[in-house]
Amino acid sequence: MTWIKLCSVLFLSLNLMFTGCKSQPNEEVYISDFYNIHEEYKDAWGNVGKYDISLPYIHCDSKSAKKLNQTIKNEYKDLVDSLDEAKEEGYTLPDTKVSYDVYTHSNLLSLVIKEEVETEYPRYKVYHFDSKTKKRVSNKKLYKKYKISQKDMKVWAAQAFDQEYANEYYDNVKELRAQTIGLLPSNLDVFYHKGKLNVLIPVATNFGSGTKMVLYRPSRKKSYKIEDSSTFDQMTMTLKDNKLSLYYSGTDKTYKVHGCFNEYKQVHVYEIGPGVTYGFALTTNGLVEVIAIEDGLPIERVCSQGPLYGLDKVKSLRSGQALTEKDQLIDLFDALRNQPFKSLEGTYTNESVTLQIDENGLYAMQDQENSHSGLLFSVGMEEDGFVYGYDDYNQQVLSYCKVMPLYEKLEIKNLFDHDKLELEYQYE
Repeated sequence: MTWIKLCSVLFLSLNLMFTGCKSQPNEEVYISDFYNIHEEYKDAWGNVGKYDISLPYIHCDSKSAKKLNQTIKNEYKDLVDSLDEAKEEGYTLPDTKVSYDVYTHSNLLSLVIKEEVETEYPRYKVYHFDSKTKKRVSNKKLYKKYKISQKDMKVWAAQAFDQEYANEYYDNVKELRAQTIGLLPSNLDVFYHKGKLNVLIPVATNFGSGTKMVLYRPSRKKSYKIEDSSTFDQMTMTLKDNKLSLYYSGTDKTYKVHGCFNEYKQVHVYEIGPGVTYGFALTTNGLVEVIAIEDGLPIERVCSQGPLYGLDKVKSLRSGQALTEKDQLIDLFDALRNQPFKSLEGTYTNESVTLQIDENGLYAMQDQENSHSGLLFSVGMEEDGFVYGYDDYNQQVLSYCKVMPLYEKLEIKNLFDHDKLELEYQYE
């Protein structure tokens, strides 16, 4: 076993002293290994256990530096103790590796620690330290310094998800997208590397713990020069300042297209399939988002339904078709009808209202004074979940509801005498 330790660490246990590791008062702040362990052993059954652990140490006399060093030590104490115990007791745990990188941006030192455990997605911890003030820097302060808003994070989460799943196709891919955006933590880790902003985004997945961390480098343009428009029949879609809008001559109104998180370079309106008009928006990274115009207009809530997954590397749209980088023409109707959109089938309740939805989208709602029935239809996706319209059997559209990620909650507006209803999924 090889132990390489800056501070004469004599055992794997994290009961280590920091004395003897101080820098001189005028010495420049720098980072080196607190300890660096490479261990490989066999248990009683001949199985090989391996772990490589390296953690950073900040050489600085300030109280903030000492506290941060202690925080990092405590964060990984249980992990190292468990590995130590496994070796001593003669059994193996999944191969484990903990490593770190240090990124410098002006006076800011960003310590990015990566924990890799066999069969699991990597986990990250990021700590920031200002070498000039000799104090730890919080994410909140970085957001303020670099003008990062919660809206920016939602946009980046959608972009990171779409980039990750561009070539993937799962029946629940849209649910995963809604989960990624809607359940996004407000305190994302960020750091600068070679002048570029990096963001660690938890993206929903069907595997492992249910999320995996994706390193995303967003574009932070201050202005967008691309403008475009497309007209079909009574509908005109416009792209300006990277925002989408729809003008409908039937109502002589212009509607904002909600749920648009990407950067766009072309819009396209066309009659797709049996006499239904859809809008499409081509992103700068070759994805095609779909807008179900005729579903959104009756409730005056036009939304993107997200990308057509499985269709990427598109360079232009024309006449209801997508032209790929390989000069293949893909029929947008064929791509569209393969897109999954989960039914809301189930029972949703609160203290006074019960809503039942069957597999075909037919619903029946009952409160203390009223009952109502009709049909739900999908409209699109926004930051806090899916948007569905609902109408009665006379085809009179009433309003819309937002479905929260994982379908655990429904937020319904303007039904019966309720301005707003919040219902929870009733598990059987």
